[in-house]
Amino acid sequence: FVFCIFDINATPLTVFSFNHHFTDNDKAVIGFLVFLIIITFVALLFVRIFCNSHLNNDEENLLPIEPIVAEVLLETYKRKLADEGRLFLAEFQSIPRIFSRYTVKEAKKPNNSVKNRYVDILPYDYNRVQLTTGNGDQGCDYINASFIDGYKESKKYIAAQGPKDESVTDFWRMVWEQQSSIIVMVTRCEEGNRTKCAQYWPSPQRETEIFEEFIVKLSSENHCPDYTIRHLSLTNKKEKNSEREVTHIQFMSWPDHGVPEDPHLLLKLRRRVNAFKNFFSGPIVIHCSAGVGRTGTYIGIDAMMECLEAEGRVDIYGYVVRLRRQRCLMVQVESQYILIHQALVEHNQFGESEIALSELHSAVNSLKQKSSDSEPSLLEEEFERLPTFKTWRTFNTGITEENIKKNRSSSVIPYDYNRVLLKIDEGYSHDSDHDENDEEESSDEEDEESTKYINASYIDGYWGPRAFIVAQTPLPDTMADFWLMVYQKKASTIVMLSECSVGDMESDCVYWGNDKKVFGDFEVEVVNTDTSPTFICPHVVLPLLSNGSSRSGVFCALWNLLDSAEIEKLVDVFQVTKTLRKERQAMLFNLAQYQFLYEALEAACPVQNGEVKAVQEDKPTTTTSNDQQGTAENTPLVAAAEEEDKKEEPEKDSSAPTETTPLEDTSNGPAVTVDA
Repeated sequence: FVFCIFDINATPLTVFSFNHHFTDNDKAVIGFLVFLIIITFVALLFVRIFCNSHLNNDEENLLPIEPIVAEVLLETYKRKLADEGRLFLAEFQSIPRIFSRYTVKEAKKPNNSVKNRYVDILPYDYNRVQLTTGNGDQGCDYINASFIDGYKESKKYIAAQGPKDESVTDFWRMVWEQQSSIIVMVTRCEEGNRTKCAQYWPSPQRETEIFEEFIVKLSSENHCPDYTIRHLSLTNKKEKNSEREVTHIQFMSWPDHGVPEDPHLLLKLRRRVNAFKNFFSGPIVIHCSAGVGRTGTYIGIDAMMECLEAEGRVDIYGYVVRLRRQRCLMVQVESQYILIHQALVEHNQFGESEIALSELHSAVNSLKQKSSDSEPSLLEEEFERLPTFKTWRTFNTGITEENIKKNRSSSVIPYDYNRVLLKIDEGYSHDSDHDENDEEESSDEEDEESTKYINASYIDGYWGPRAFIVAQTPLPDTMADFWLMVYQKKASTIVMLSECSVGDMESDCVYWGNDKKVFGDFEVEVVNTDTSPTFICPHVVLPLLSNGSSRSGVFCALWNLLDSAEIEKLVDVFQVTKTLRKERQAMLFNLAQYQFLYEALEAACPVQNGEVKAVQEDKPTTTTSNDQQGTAENTPLVAAAEEEDKKEEPEKDSSAPTETTPLEDTSNGPAVTVDA
């Protein structure tokens, strides 16, 4: 090394030098340090490149999915569902959960983070709902809610998390400032022992709740099987003459896990919501717990229904991508993505068949009319659209060598998933108080040794599952099993829809005696016999017809339709029939029976002074043939048919959140119907 020292004027003062020889160790250390510096530099470079690509290229994995035209919607759905839904999964997984280019700075501020229910569900800054009034505290403009665009309309919806106790006032402030008149709640307050949402409306017992400057009054509350409609009055104490009406629709039939089995329920919910839409009101507020999964699913169905009706095609994939750009994790799981497709297929295949009571008579007249004798009526076309469900479910248990002889008809075998299971290891003590809802819904192999087969199926009622048991008329060898079923399922009413004296049925269809008769372990005694034109059965009913489908289907359908007419002032013969066909073979496969349902509804809901009267319950007049009187619960109900109808054979067939958002009956026994 040579060194030269200069003065301030750049004049050399002295020159000196020294020699140094690097050892092998020195060279190794220097080489290692240089290598480490290079590796660190390269690593930092890759990190920066990755971050930039992650921020700017979220859409690289998106697939070029074309919109689906209505004519091939069903075929496309089936194709994507094939091979265990491989195509659906590929589409869904290609959509980014979060678009990183959009910041969430406001949601992460300490004053705001406590308002979030889940740490990973935060609104983007660019489209979050900002509160314009408050108490002046820092962060008072924040609420976990996002504006969402509809099919064509900008900011048509507000997707929000379910309010926490400490954010209820902010929720009502948002409703007030955005002038929203409809709130759609797609959750219960508690599900699976977990709090999903605070109750932010008054109960019928209190009627009024005050949340700081907002007064919320409950004007009315109407309960239906799948949803509850509440009419609320919202007042701001800081503004004079400020009372507003808000409709709160809470959907109650979303299961704790998974999605609703019948997509028609969400189409029905959509019709209820749209019935209250006001052109002058603000965005529709929709929330579940996190405000992404169920909320995104409902919004997706509503927007794509508009698209289908306007364009005759749908871009479900593209719209879900749009949703994710506006709020993270919208349509949270694959099953919800598939459900949107199912709902659109349902509407595209079957349309809307719901009829308001006020339009019932004119609608039925239109259905019956024919443009010419050679053309089918609209009623006939509607009946032909009903699916047959040939390969809907298995019925393996009923066709085994041991059980096949227990069936009256080879074309009416109960499906495995909802057949009635008789427990052979259960004692006959009256202390037995098991709940049949605890039974498995399918006949698994491990159940076969502990249960006995009977040709009977659970049928859902208007208010819930397993309201009826539809059974064939017992054979001589199955009468003891029949009474075992009545006993175990606590059925208090049996409805037999024909007389035993019809044809040659008398010898093998009587499952009671004149006085007392023993059937296996059960002694059956006729306490009294009542003759009445009609009966009203408020609880369980077990209808019977010989094959357990034909007239029983009419009975169950009419029962459910009359309940719907009374509660909702609406009827849907098509959907009720479709549901029954999924629950038991040969249900309502006769056009005459289908037409009878419409005519029976017309008779039950007559027009008076231009208005349809409410559904009336006939009061039975009773004449007793026995001296001994029985209570209503012990009175057997008999609906006799004059003659056997011709049956068509169906084809077989409070602090900062630490939680991340999770991926998403009746006490009396069912009623039993018997066809004969």
